[in-house]
Formats: sequence, C-alpha cells, structure tokens
Amino acid sequence: MRFRVIAALLILVLSVAVIGGGIVYGEGLADNSEETIISFWGDSIAEGVLGASPINERETNCYYAIVGRTNGFTYYNRAVSGHKTANMLEFIQRPDEGAEMNDTVLRTSDIIHISILGNDLLQNNLSGLVIDYAAGERGRLDELLDIARENFADIIEYIRSVNPEAVILMSTVYNPMYIGSSILSDGAIEYLREVMGMSDDDMRALTDSLLLELNGIVYDYLEENPGAYHITDVAEAFNDIYKVDRDRNADLFYNDGVHPSNEGHAVIAGVIQRKLEELGLSNANKAFKNYKKLRAEETDRLYSATGKAYEIKNAIKNSDTIEEVTETYFDLTDGLQADYLRHNEPDPRDRHLDEDTRFAVTDECAVWDIPLMTFLDAEKSHITLYADGRIVLEAYIAEWAATAANLALAGGGLGLEDIDIQSMIADPYASELFPGFDLKDPMGILDMLDGTLGLGLIGIDPEHPGIAALIESLETTGRLPASFSLPNDIGIRYEGTYYIEELTSSVTGETYTAVYTGLAGEGGQPYIIGTLTENEDGTMSVKAKIEFLNFVAAGRTEA
Repeated sequence: MRFRVIAALLILVLSVAVIGGGIVYGEGLADNSEETIISFWGDSIAEGVLGASPINERETNCYYAIVGRTNGFTYYNRAVSGHKTANMLEFIQRPDEGAEMNDTVLRTSDIIHISILGNDLLQNNLSGLVIDYAAGERGRLDELLDIARENFADIIEYIRSVNPEAVILMSTVYNPMYIGSSILSDGAIEYLREVMGMSDDDMRALTDSLLLELNGIVYDYLEENPGAYHITDVAEAFNDIYKVDRDRNADLFYNDGVHPSNEGHAVIAGVIQRKLEELGLSNANKAFKNYKKLRAEETDRLYSATGKAYEIKNAIKNSDTIEEVTETYFDLTDGLQADYLRHNEPDPRDRHLDEDTRFAVTDECAVWDIPLMTFLDAEKSHITLYADGRIVLEAYIAEWAATAANLALAGGGLGLEDIDIQSMIADPYASELFPGFDLKDPMGILDMLDGTLGLGLIGIDPEHPGIAALIESLETTGRLPASFSLPNDIGIRYEGTYYIEELTSSVTGETYTAVYTGLAGEGGQPYIIGTLTENEDGTMSVKAKIEFLNFVAAGRTEA
C-alpha cells in the first residue's frame, strides 16, 4: 500500500506536468491556400512527450509540429507513448466518444503519418533478444516479428478501409545503437564485448541487421501491396549521418538513448518533408521559408541573452537547404544556455467561459486504474476555468494519506537515500526536459516547474523541519534523506490557459465542447483535450485523459 500511495502521487505530478507540453510561441507562418489535414499516429517517437528540450518548446521541436507548421497544414498528433502494434490497432478502431474525436481525425485526414513497430521489440527484453540474435537463436524474435507483421497489416488495412483516399506515410525504425548508447543494458554490452568478442562496430552492425528484419515488415507489405503507403526512411537518414559523423549521430538522441533529441526530430521532419515534396503535397519554397522562420523565432525566444542570436539567424538565413538549416542551427546553439522560463498568455480570441466555473474533482479521476480520490481531499481539490482564460487545478493530498506517507518517511527503512535520482531521473530525463536542472538546487527546480509548466507545490514551507531536511540533503548530496516528513496540508497546483471550441463528429454527427489546455502552433492542438458536458440536472462536467498513463482528470460543478 505504501508503494501505491507514493506511486500515485508521483504519477499525479507527472500527469499534471505533461499538461504544459502543448505550449508554443510565435505565430504567423504562411498557410497553404487550401487546407490540408495531416495526422500523426503510433508511438512515443511521434508523440514527442520525451524528445523536446525544453519541454515547453515541444511544438517547435517535435517533428509532427515542424511538418505541420512549416507546411501550413492543420495537424493532429494522435500518437501514444508505449504503443506497440497491437495497442495502435485497438486505438485507431475506437469510436468518437469525446472531443478528441480520433475516429473523425483518422477518417478526414488527407495525410496520415505512422511511427510504430519499435516497441514490439523494445518492450520484450531487447537486450535478451539482441544476445540471442547474436548467438543465432531466433525463436522469440520470430514469434514477435510474426505478431508485429500481422498487426501491422491489420493497421494498414483498417486505415485504408475507413480512409481510402488518404496518403499514408510510414517511417522506418532508426538504429539507436552508438558508442555510449543506453539502448542495451550494461550487462548485455559487457556480454557481447567480453564473451562474444564484439567491438562497438560489430554491435552496431548486429543491431542494424536486427532492425533490417523489423523494417522488413514495412518493405515486405508494400511489395505485396503496391501503393498502400509511402516509406519515409528515417533509418537510412540516421545511418547516413552515422557513416560520416558519429558524434553528430549521437546528438540525434535524447539522453535516455531511445527517443530522438531536438536535432533527431528535425532530421525526421526533413525526411518527411522531402517525401511530401516528392509526392507534390508540399510547396517546397514556402515550407523552406517557414522552417527558417521557425528556427529564427526560436533563436530570438531562447538565445537572445547569449549574444549569439544575430550570428545564428544570419547563418540560418544563408542556408540553402532544410538539412543545412538543421545542422547549422544545432551546431551554433550547442552548449548555449536557453532562456526558456516564461508563462503563456490566454487565448487572444477570448474563447472562454463567460464566468468563473469551479469543478469539484470526481471519483472518475484515476491513473493506471488506481482511483486517485482515495488519496485526495475531495473538499479542497478542484479544477477552475476562469472567464479570463486561466485554468487552475489544485489537488490536495488527503490528511490520512499525508499522515501515512509521513509515518513511512519518518520511520526510515525505505532506502530512499540509496535511490540514485541523478542517474535514474535527472540525467536521462529531467536535464533534457529542463535544461540546467540541478538536484542540488531544489528551489531552482521549483522555479523551472513554474516557469515551464505553471506547476507548483501547495503548503511547502522551507522552514518546516521535514522540508528543511529534504532541501539540505538535496543541496549537499543530491539525494533524498533517509527520513523526513511533509506538511499535512500539501498539494499540487497547476495554472495555465485554456480555450473552448465546438466540434462535430463527422462519423456520429454529435457535437462536443472541447476544452483545450495550453496554446499550440498555427494549425495544431494542445496536448490535453478535455470534454465539457452540460448535465440534465443543470450541472457541468469536464473530463480529460492522458492515454499513455491511462490518467483521467474529471470534475463536476455543484447542482
């Protein structure tokens, strides 16, 4: 039970934090003369929750947004982190049930881009699969490939059945194996090196060979079904960079060794862009100008204080290709400290409720099927949509839960001091999401959370003995103390912006009221899409879900 309480609190923090991931700055990129709708489906590579650095630049740096914005498309991201082919197949067949309207998006898209297959191996003990593959043992691998092949065929055939006119783009899976990569466990690397006598180049070749078999699913299906889709060969683009510049290839990856970095996303966007141009689906000149503008605006936004902005923008201006803009931009910004702490402004079109409306959180709130109301104070926790365009969520921990947590924390014995937060969280994730993140500066971390996500902690007094002990331990060791306590009246507060739109399903004809949290680029949507409903008793309900966490936030006004 103690673990479940702690896990629920941590996931709540993460879930609320992700709300801020849809923020973007800068508008006015040129539109196409006719609206083109592009949607992105698949896994975490496409979703981009882990990938953008800093997190509040997600819709400038993730490839779905680059492609959508530079082409002036209407774009939708419906990818879900962690999805394997089986998950995606189930997801795309869901009917419209709220303002997300995934079925409508799938059926009305002119262009559909897919990134999938990677997790079919990654989530099945990839290190073990690689070692077996090196030894010529293929039993488990062939079983997984057969499952993925069948699901993949069903995905394409279903999309074709509901949207036969769409142009489908299918990405290949890139190779994340490079010197220093963490895609394989340390034990697997040691075994391949010491027992099987492999060099770094041998291991790269081994994983290349394995991925050829995985990507073979994409090529084989297309050979058997000519014209079913077009391949955006991301694997080849990454490999081409690896062949000429291994250091740059390593820079294409997030610190976790799996997801693409900002530069990796830009390279993927470039591959997709070239395919769109090849197919006559993009105005190449407009897209190139818009991409330059995107990077120049990002330069002004993040790097004005460095004194390098003019040099960077001038180099962007003088670049001759999209690929040159990408390489130049990331070369010149490498090592620069971005100034990214800011708050986004309310929707300028004033698409808000007419009066401040407070929603008490309900029993529908859950994460991974754990009912959050078990741990929250129902009387204090709420979601408020303000008439001025602000949204505020306050989640207070129930007194009994805080007491139980403090009993566990104060008693010690949880081994908290042995948890290597630096290597488990800070290095692979936090330092990318929040550049400059420093475990030994806890107050600075709070400033980062507030300045990027509008996220804060309620009831945290630095003078409280337990909080003081926690701060001192982090400042001196970068680790949690063996024992400490928290104030009983603690909680999480998120403040951001929202706007409202009326949407009609093209499938069911039903109209939904969407509550979008955060701002998005021209043609896009924020990450969180809630559904606002008027109930028969005169109350109103709001409900939103983060798919990859199976996290539901829900509230209801009083009768």
